[in-house]
Amino acid sequence: MDHSEMMARMITQPVAPGRFDHWDGILSAYADCLIQVQAKLTDADIKRFLDVGALVFRSCCQEEARRRWTAEEMALYQHKRRFEA
Repeated sequence: MDHSEMMARMITQPVAPGRFDHWDGILSAYADCLIQVQAKLTDADIKRFLDVGALVFRSCCQEEARRRWTAEEMALYQHKRRFEA
């Protein structure tokens, strides 16, 4: 299966809809999949999968924050983060 087919299958795969705020369960399922195949992967492969998982986590957190927070709250959070780093 090539990249385009994988993308198409992930996008069109029928799955039970989940609640948006349960993304941590999706990330947990991703980790379970990785656990099952980790013995077949190199350390570099594992690092790449974990990096992608982290990216998914950050993206979901940001999207959840956008849905829950007002624009003012989001701006205050971003401003605070800059000065805490």
